[in-house]
Amino acid sequence: MPLPLLRPASLPAFLMLVAASAAAQATSLDEGTFRILNGGTEVGMETFSIRQNGAGDDLVVIARGRVVQDTGSGGQEVQASIQLTGAALRPAAYDLEIRGGESQRINARIAGNRASARISSAAGENMREYLVAEGAVLLDDGMAHHYYFLARRAGSSSMTIPVVVPRTSRQLNATVSVAGSGSVAIGASTLPATHYVVEPAGGTTAHVWADARGRVLKVEVPSRRYTAIRTAAPGP
Repeated sequence: MPLPLLRPASLPAFLMLVAASAAAQATSLDEGTFRILNGGTEVGMETFSIRQNGAGDDLVVIARGRVVQDTGSGGQEVQASIQLTGAALRPAAYDLEIRGGESQRINARIAGNRASARISSAAGENMREYLVAEGAVLLDDGMAHHYYFLARRAGSSSMTIPVVVPRTSRQLNATVSVAGSGSVAIGASTLPATHYVVEPAGGTTAHVWADARGRVLKVEVPSRRYTAIRTAAPGP
């Protein structure tokens, strides 16, 4: 028996049903909110979600984040979305939009070991291409939840990890050291955490505290007087 054709009026409802079904199958790896502080003074918030669909080679992870903060010269909003695929969580695409100050939009696709990025700003549009090493991690400046992927990659070991920085459309190496275990106070809770020290080549050192599942609890960049700390403990 042939399947009935969808009428144009019913198509949007059908697409919404498919989207709802896909969302229902997604698993939350982490989600929440960070308070952003500069020198101990709260200047903004970061909200984020990290969700996965599928398993093994068919695994797809989408991380979305939004940062709104006072930069001292006005407000700024940054929205980022990254996609990773496969059991190794290989970066596949990212989309970054910065509003306020020097607004710009960066879209990139990563195929094999090569990334192609399109950068749009008030000055115009240009393309950049660069190599992406095996085992690379996406880590945008000012997105605390991106350290989740670095913590998962490092685990309990110190190592050098290639890092893709969307805002500069380049890759660099970061030395990740496990500085031991500690705890982070979030509200009325004190949570055990692994303390990582992240030293990007030519960049600024970051201190990251993550729980046993890689969920980021706190990030500090002392040279920038930047701190991001969760407003509530991660779910079970």
